[in-house]
Amino acid sequence: IARYYRENRTWTPYRRIGKPVREALLATEDHRFYRHGGVDWRRLAGAAWQTLRGHRQGASTITMQLVRNRYDAVAAAPPYERKAKEILMALKLEEAFSKKRILEAYLNTVPFGHGAHGIGAAAKTYFDTTAAALEPARAALLVGMIKGPTRYSPTLHPERATARRNLVLRQMHKRGFLSSARLRRLRAEPLLLDLASSSLDGSPAPFFAEAVRRRVERWAADNGYDVYTDGLQIHTTLDLDMQRAAQAAVRTQARKLQAVAAYEWSRRAPHLLSEHIAPYVRRAKSEPFEPFARLWDERPALARAHLRRTARYRRALHRSSADTGAVVRRLRSDAAFMDSLRRQVARLRAGLVAMTPRTGAVRAWVGGRDFQNDQYDKVGLARRQPGSTFKPFVWTAALNHGFEPYDALRGGELPDPFAARRSRASGGLTLRNGLIYSSNRMARALTRAVGPGAVARTARRLGIESELRAVPSLALGTSEVRLLEMAAAYAPLANGGMRTEPRLLTRIENAEGRPIEQFAPRRSGGAPANPSRERALSRHTAYTVLDMMRGVVDRGTGAPLRSDWRMRGADLAGKTGTTQNNADGWFLAMHPRLVVGAWTGFDDRRVAFRTEHWGHGSSNALRLVGSFLEQVFAAHPNWAEKSFEPPPGYRRPASPPAGGPLDSAYAGYETVGDAYGADPTATDHRLRDAVGQGLDSARYDRVPQSADPEAALRRDLPARADSVQQTPPRGDASARNDTLRRPAPVRRQPPDEGDPDTSQHRAPAPVGAGDLEERAGPRRDDGG
Repeated sequence: IARYYRENRTWTPYRRIGKPVREALLATEDHRFYRHGGVDWRRLAGAAWQTLRGHRQGASTITMQLVRNRYDAVAAAPPYERKAKEILMALKLEEAFSKKRILEAYLNTVPFGHGAHGIGAAAKTYFDTTAAALEPARAALLVGMIKGPTRYSPTLHPERATARRNLVLRQMHKRGFLSSARLRRLRAEPLLLDLASSSLDGSPAPFFAEAVRRRVERWAADNGYDVYTDGLQIHTTLDLDMQRAAQAAVRTQARKLQAVAAYEWSRRAPHLLSEHIAPYVRRAKSEPFEPFARLWDERPALARAHLRRTARYRRALHRSSADTGAVVRRLRSDAAFMDSLRRQVARLRAGLVAMTPRTGAVRAWVGGRDFQNDQYDKVGLARRQPGSTFKPFVWTAALNHGFEPYDALRGGELPDPFAARRSRASGGLTLRNGLIYSSNRMARALTRAVGPGAVARTARRLGIESELRAVPSLALGTSEVRLLEMAAAYAPLANGGMRTEPRLLTRIENAEGRPIEQFAPRRSGGAPANPSRERALSRHTAYTVLDMMRGVVDRGTGAPLRSDWRMRGADLAGKTGTTQNNADGWFLAMHPRLVVGAWTGFDDRRVAFRTEHWGHGSSNALRLVGSFLEQVFAAHPNWAEKSFEPPPGYRRPASPPAGGPLDSAYAGYETVGDAYGADPTATDHRLRDAVGQGLDSARYDRVPQSADPEAALRRDLPARADSVQQTPPRGDASARNDTLRRPAPVRRQPPDEGDPDTSQHRAPAPVGAGDLEERAGPRRDDGG
């Protein structure tokens, strides 16, 4: 999928080097090239005379420069010794090789910067073309860079590069290669670069290849290899068919979503045009409107901030004696410049990753829409707030602390998780529906009940590596994470509670094809696993959370995955996510064979979709996942028959548990019972308590997985007095309530429903306070 090298040394034969390149080189570097035998004695004598007068002047011919480029010993010699060696070896080269061979060798050995070595690589890198197709202006630019690839770099110093190009053009006119009229026309042309990646050009997975390179470089440093010179053959986990499907999904859906955002910010879109994307795409093609026309008008601070980051602003400020305000006003009056800047700021970004939950093997990795124009990886590098896609970790922590899927908010109160279960579902919004409809209030209540620290530890145990702030707003996804981490953290839910690290490599071979390193699945912490995975959750907890998340796709915020993308028969679970002011859209989906995650947004969080509908993760990021899965299922039709396997003894009642009528707005859904039956016995409660507490201790990986609860309890269950909270006696209800609602220190609390901004805070009320009362009827999503 890629080649790694420090320099692109594509060799271009003489017959494929265009005439303008040869003419530019001869006019600038050695116009008597065909009239000397390797040394221009007249020019050398003139240079010596100027040196004696104190004015340095170059006299090296193309042949002498070739000697210096090809032989390091000559280049490193003292000045007079170097010149003598250049003369002697140049004379020998002229005797041994033709002028064409010498020109060919010279143009293929000079560096042009940006990783390009030789005229063919330079033509591809700067203009995405061949050396034969270079016309005089482009040829003059590249030949001018030979004197100093960095000093005259068109990307780093465009004004300096333009001046150097024009000097070469004047020399071509002086030597008769250009007419006066053509010289005037070419000098007026802009640079018109068309930059291409030099090392990952043409790769079907450039972001993935770059991530592999970083990992292999670390491995090579530890094992005494050089990635760039040792000819290593690196085998990866990537599935090229899935990678192409992922790229097509990101490219196509991001383009359509770009049309939505462009129209929403135009002067013709005062409100939602449609909940379907086709009308926006049609208008983008047929109706004349200015995309993002209102962006600068409504976000003047945004315009000023991005303007001050441009090189043009810095140059104008350096050259002008005016204050910053005057420079900003002058640049803002340049409509073409501001339009170009607006297009850059208003470009939608997106990423998608897919991995196998059982092994952690990454199958597809698309870190952005266009690697050439934006190489910042949205899968493995970018960190953004995950919004409500973080909520499954809250619900997982709650289950580990004794809550059940059919526990409900009743009159604003959460039930005591240790109370008799028969009376726990007597009405209100259940935990199950709270996750399906993404209730922010329930997420807050659960976090306050179990503690933000428990939520953070659960997320960390599942695979989140980024820093997490253990505050109540963590429940709403306010700590920034990477897309790769989120996919990895969902994988244990789809894999019976077993966690594996995301895996990109399978093996590395030396230049002879002999394997020198095998990369088996690795558990967290980096050590090879034996077995190759580690337990993050009990099978029961993982499957219960997964089953609740099936409801998200079946009838919750992720329902468009079935209705719009022909996923009706597949066993799927997932979660949407949307952050403050629609800055980020997320969707993660789980299938027995794949975990897929997608993110959409803009580099600057102040730019976002204007309407609530299109700003929601179910309307943007879900489209990328749906498009990808539709292609994958078409290629693997038998995958639609694959189902998640429940743990041994797991029973799912077909109707709500007995004990009271559920709120009518939520009646009719299937509920998830306990692993050992809907009517728990004392043994069930004791096992549940042991599992829930054991998972929150340092010994969670030793919790037994058995279909026989009595047999499990007879084993030596892990229990440490310093790490496992003890449960009060079952008969003492007041003590149990005290355990659940023990006094907590004042914590920072998000001010409003669906608002992760914590700039204003209040002390949290005890769990069960009246502010937790839910509105009647299921919400589509109140937190993303």
